Amino acid sequence: MGDVLVAATGLQKSFGDRVILKNVDFGMALGDITVIIGKSGSGKSTLLRAIAGLTDPDEGTIAFDGRVVFEEGERTDDWADVESHVGMVFQSYTLWPHMDVLGNMTLAPRKRLKLSASEAADRAEVALGEVGMAHHLRSRPSQLSGGERQRVAIARALMMQPKLLLCDEITSALDPPVAAEVLDVLRRLKAEEGLAVALVTHDMAFAAKAADRLVFFHEGEIAVNTTPDEAFNRSTNPDLKKFVDAVRF
Repeated sequence: MGDVLVAATGLQKSFGDRVILKNVDFGMALGDITVIIGKSGSGKSTLLRAIAGLTDPDEGTIAFDGRVVFEEGERTDDWADVESHVGMVFQSYTLWPHMDVLGNMTLAPRKRLKLSASEAADRAEVALGEVGMAHHLRSRPSQLSGGERQRVAIARALMMQPKLLLCDEITSALDPPVAAEVLDVLRRLKAEEGLAVALVTHDMAFAAKAADRLVFFHEGEIAVNTTPDEAFNRSTNPDLKKFVDAVRF
């Protein structure tokens, strides 16, 4: 573990009578790739959304880069200062079809960071270059493949210059070779930019290749937190073994 980037303690979250997170403690180091696996509805995506500020836990605390950003049921004043350092990428890309790549890339930074058009365009070129998509600056999303759209979505998140990238099932709709390309992008960003990545996936082959740490959620709790080699080859947790056998690569 390097420098602690995320430290979440005692997170609890319910939707109606359904308990999604049960006293979850979760941490990440700067520059690590943490892969989160588990059944649908086990709490994986809710954890990412809580870290990203898209949903608030009912209880618990979240610290980011040494600053408490959530406690006592609400975001603290420090959240406004660090929010832009947390980027999130979704399975559905969420690209505006009527805009070209440049427009999709620059919309949020111009509004949230108050960048000028030229500053945002310059930053977009750099971000697209980091994911191998610089030549698609003026392309429309409909002209791109699924893997290319996912790369643009990653580049768009990089526009905010995050320290942490949260990825929710970003390879589930991609063929294995294309998913491998996306993994290469994430690894390069980790190596060159020191970016930390938390990634939810049901693809065990992807998880085994990507993860520095592997977290297994079971019924709203973190049941296993270890290396991928230990998780897939030596873990004695019966729920993890059952889950992996059901989706074994």
